Amino acid sequence: MKQRAIQLLKANIAIFFAELFNALNINSQKYLLPEWSSPITMFLLRSAFAMIVFWSISFFINRKEKERPTPIQDKIKMILAGIIFLSGYITFYLYGVEKSSQIDSSLLFTTMPVFVLLLSHLFFRERITGKKIAGLILALSGTIWVILEQDFHHSAENNSLAGNLFCLISALSYAFYLIYNKQFVKRYSIFTMLKWMFTGAFIVAVILTAISGFDAKVLTRETEVRPLLILTFVLIFPTGLTYLLLPYGLKKLNTTTAAIYDYEVPIVATAVAVLFMNEPLALYQIIAAILIFIGVFFVSSEKQED
Repeated sequence: MKQRAIQLLKANIAIFFAELFNALNINSQKYLLPEWSSPITMFLLRSAFAMIVFWSISFFINRKEKERPTPIQDKIKMILAGIIFLSGYITFYLYGVEKSSQIDSSLLFTTMPVFVLLLSHLFFRERITGKKIAGLILALSGTIWVILEQDFHHSAENNSLAGNLFCLISALSYAFYLIYNKQFVKRYSIFTMLKWMFTGAFIVAVILTAISGFDAKVLTRETEVRPLLILTFVLIFPTGLTYLLLPYGLKKLNTTTAAIYDYEVPIVATAVAVLFMNEPLALYQIIAAILIFIGVFFVSSEKQED
């Protein structure tokens, strides 16, 4: 019993810090993009860092899987997941954060469980109950309100409508990523999955960078300390540790408990944006957040009951 309690505590701590890093990543990317790096170059830096880290770790810990080699067809499937879903998630995420407000983008990323439910129903015929339907309506109402809200709530240089749509596509891509990965979760370690998927993402990043050009002033101009520190944080924590902490926590916690931590992202990102980055908090964002939070809670809390 004591061992079980310790495991649950570790899982809660893992999820808490993973979502904390996700929240601070929004603020960090907003600071870095586009002045210190273009979104495509940031995608290249993050995918290259993650690929190197996860390949390096896998050489030391995946002994059982070395004895039972990964079939070539599964390697190809995981690389394709990186090329399509992981690349889509990260690329649209970066373009979305660049163009949208930090508060709007953090709210839109919270809708990911809604997409998971819809895709699960579409591909796996998961039952949608009345409570889930109510949650869908509430969450989508808040989401549509955020997306269609007039641009005068944001600074003139931001194309907030495009940014909000990019954020929504990013959340949808991540939902596809989670559902597609179900076939590998029980068969392979997280390091095996991530090394092949980030290999796929890196391939896409190299191609896109070759087309658009390498643009990382944080690395090429006479560098200030703050951008370098923020880039280092982005690479080590949201890009590296988060992908390790989330799977660990999700294996130990039930769906309802894990879903509660989804609300940490918009709360922390909004607090940092308002207190330290002078971003205004509008009334529509508060109301939309309430609708999305309640809707996502309804969607997530019922998963455990089915």
